[in-house]
Amino acid sequence: MRIGYFTQTFPYKNLETGDLTEPYIGGGVEMVAYHLARQMAARGHEISIFTTAIGPDTVVEDYPGITVIRYGRRFSIGHSPFSTEILYRPFFSGVRPDIVHAHMGNHPAPLIGCLYAGRETPFVVTYHGDYSGGFGGPGRRLGVYLQNTVLCKKLLTRADAIIALSKEQSGQSDYLRDFHSKIRHIPNGVAIEDFCTPYSKAECIQRLGLPETGRIVLFVGGLTPVKAPDVLIKAMKYVVEEFPDAYLVFVGDGQMKGELVRLCRSSGVEDRVRFAGFVTEEEKTLYYNAAEIFVLPSVLTSESFGIVLLEASAASLPLVVSDLECFRAIVEEGYNGVCAHCGDPADLADRILSLLKNDEVRDRIGKNAREKAEAFRWEKVAEMTEDVYAGLIGG
Repeated sequence: MRIGYFTQTFPYKNLETGDLTEPYIGGGVEMVAYHLARQMAARGHEISIFTTAIGPDTVVEDYPGITVIRYGRRFSIGHSPFSTEILYRPFFSGVRPDIVHAHMGNHPAPLIGCLYAGRETPFVVTYHGDYSGGFGGPGRRLGVYLQNTVLCKKLLTRADAIIALSKEQSGQSDYLRDFHSKIRHIPNGVAIEDFCTPYSKAECIQRLGLPETGRIVLFVGGLTPVKAPDVLIKAMKYVVEEFPDAYLVFVGDGQMKGELVRLCRSSGVEDRVRFAGFVTEEEKTLYYNAAEIFVLPSVLTSESFGIVLLEASAASLPLVVSDLECFRAIVEEGYNGVCAHCGDPADLADRILSLLKNDEVRDRIGKNAREKAEAFRWEKVAEMTEDVYAGLIGG
């Protein structure tokens, strides 16, 4: 089967070895595309990936069973590179896939995938989540408006199949409700071995230069209003009153960083918080394995699945999340994590403290998280996705 993937950005990682080739990886959407491409190639399919480059030159990377075409960047919108060449060059690439699969992250790549498929080639969309408006600059607000009012409907209407990440996601999305007959539920996956390390927790803490007596509370993700990192900082004010050695680490960056730094100062926890920024995959694994607890306090229902929850689970971390419907596909209260009232710093602090106070419960929940992660291995995700492809081509 010849498969064409369209994704606005794609990790600079060697598709054979997994080694980083450039200091750019991207977020959850990009990692889903990366792992799915590797798995499909391993299953004998021929993969072509159409994406953008971080530099001005168009680059073609060839691996066994996979070709990555990165069209040269002309400018950037936020952290996302934009290529004018991706608007037309795929149509002259000579690639004739049996199926086209677009990942709905940033545009225009998903839209170009839709046009590239035309009317004859089966077209699959992975819907990674609703776009949240109400914050960001004028450019972002305009982009979100166009996505939600024009582009989203066009892609979903044309799609022969829509992959939603969970029943919870498809049930709460304002934009999927008219397309339920097309929806296939396939979760994101996790490469469990990527989040294992030969180092002990103490060694991970030492290698990262974290306080050796610290009880590490970890957040991984964008510093954006959707993720509510400010709620976590406010919660830490309560946590450190009972556990003065508690130490919060933010891995990731975003437009809220300046505001969050000021909030740390005004809350009196500036010496108990580290902003690590963007880190390498190796460093991220160390952070996961240095931590006691993983926290994702998101406040908007536009959150879809939370691939970082699977990564944390692979590292045997108990999960503390907001009580959003979207997280229930992963987190079972009291089994592999606990839920806090959405946007409530005091309740979030209580849930964090409930795990810090009880080593036995924390360890048990962490082991359960690791066990649950097994159900989300990429091999299983690829098999389900392959079944969708086969059904469309065969049909």
